[in-house]
Amino acid sequence: MTPANPSKMYVTFWGTRGSISTPGRSTEKYGGNTPCVFVQYQDTNIIFDAGTGIRGLGLQLVEELEDKNGHLSLHLFLSHTHWDHIQGFPFFQAAYIKGTELVIYGSSNKGQFLESILRRQMDVDYFPVGLSEMAAEMKIREMSDETMRLGPVVVDWQEQIYHRGGSVRYRLTAGGKRVVYATDVELDRMFRSELKDKNSDGALRDYLDFIQGVDLLIADGQYTEDEYPEKVDWGHTSIPVILELAEKANVKQLAIFHHDPQHSDKILDSLWHECNAGIADRESGMNVFWAREGMTLAI
Repeated sequence: MTPANPSKMYVTFWGTRGSISTPGRSTEKYGGNTPCVFVQYQDTNIIFDAGTGIRGLGLQLVEELEDKNGHLSLHLFLSHTHWDHIQGFPFFQAAYIKGTELVIYGSSNKGQFLESILRRQMDVDYFPVGLSEMAAEMKIREMSDETMRLGPVVVDWQEQIYHRGGSVRYRLTAGGKRVVYATDVELDRMFRSELKDKNSDGALRDYLDFIQGVDLLIADGQYTEDEYPEKVDWGHTSIPVILELAEKANVKQLAIFHHDPQHSDKILDSLWHECNAGIADRESGMNVFWAREGMTLAI
């Protein structure tokens, strides 16, 4: 998994499904694993979320580590700690290998609870191996500074208030390129006049500033316009709203992410064709696609 071109960021989707994993023939194309995205820039390795997709990533990382007989440094950024975003962590093989350095980052709003949440998930009542039995050199950090630097990569982050239990969005900047990971936020609550509250306008301005002109936006688009009215306050965005906001912010590429577990490959294909028919009539030039498990982008 060594980057072929050190001037590019490589973004690989290991899990794209929201809420619960959905294995089976009807989800083979876009994938059934819950969220996990791997980003490489030169020697910096960044993981977003630890859904079930992190299991496959860990197996590949361990295989490469054994081939190279070397050292592995990883940075895992959690958007939040709902099950679909942490449930793969106990199966992350790289965390069981000596020679792995793993730093896990999460919201400072969790205080010292971030480590306790991960530890409780691996309590003997739920899992046969405890967190302390992982052999990696592990650090768990609640973020404080709004900007961090990991080697050549700058990481910015912001809290997302329109999601029960909170959620964090992240922006990576390296080599003149910017990638944003912003899943699990209900943008409709900021955008639709009938749903707005006193925080909506400010939150919307912050969101648009954060994604302005980025090269890739990985964004929550779990619901169709018809589905959303039955899902208000569930913490996820409707597809028409994320399309309009991304276009307004001059996003270059938009990856629709966190696919609803009820959406089969056939449904997602239909949504993609419908969306691109509409985009073709506009002048933005934004490339829109539905994130697929196994897809790698060179940014």
